[in-house]
Amino acid sequence: MERGITLALSSGGARGFSHVGVLKCLERHHVPVLGIAGSSMGGLVGALYCTGYTAGMLEELALSLRKSQWIDFTVSKMGLVRGQKLLGLLNTLTRGRRFEDCRPPLKMVAVDIERGEEVILDQGSVAEAVRATTSIPGIFSPYIKDGRVLVDGGVLNRVPVELARTLADAPVVAVDVGIDMSPVVKSVFDILFQAFDMMARELKHYKPVVADVLIEPRLSNARNAQFTKVDQFIRAGEVACEERMPEILRRLEGSA
Repeated sequence: MERGITLALSSGGARGFSHVGVLKCLERHHVPVLGIAGSSMGGLVGALYCTGYTAGMLEELALSLRKSQWIDFTVSKMGLVRGQKLLGLLNTLTRGRRFEDCRPPLKMVAVDIERGEEVILDQGSVAEAVRATTSIPGIFSPYIKDGRVLVDGGVLNRVPVELARTLADAPVVAVDVGIDMSPVVKSVFDILFQAFDMMARELKHYKPVVADVLIEPRLSNARNAQFTKVDQFIRAGEVACEERMPEILRRLEGSA
């Protein structure tokens, strides 16, 4: 049996860039990643990693991206952002890869908003799956796939631990970038993110994260929409993973 871990990467908007810091730390300690399950931003980071990006490449990409490259505002009854520009960017970044091309293997979660049920994404276009799992209700228009109206995976499954367990017989390391309630809202985006975080906070009470190792980056006063703090988020993930590294290594030894 190959020695390594599987990752469950949480939703969390811009705070999800902390996942890049976790991957940097794992690479530095030569901890093999045997599979990634991601929700929303965790799905995006996992998708790029599983289609060939190193943690260093992800950091460079995250620091260089501008909103104008992936935001296309629209007048729509389904969302403020159309999402076509994001899908085009994702297709370019993933080089049109499909799930069967991913190394390590990848799975994501989205939610069928009409049926109110979780949908596992593990076939077909990786870019389309990322577009679906990152469709924050009210902000991004839902993604229509196979007749289903799909939205952000974090609506029902913020940290897909059980999905990560299906990827390999290995310890599951969950990364939960947390929930931050802002005392001030200044825009429609702040209002929508605040509402989404309130929902996520309640969900966390009823569905706690139970993994072999839990990494929780310290991201106080960090809004979902703060894409100007990417470097701080990455660093927070790196520090949090380093703190849990002795536990991760013990788990690896126990699974050998």
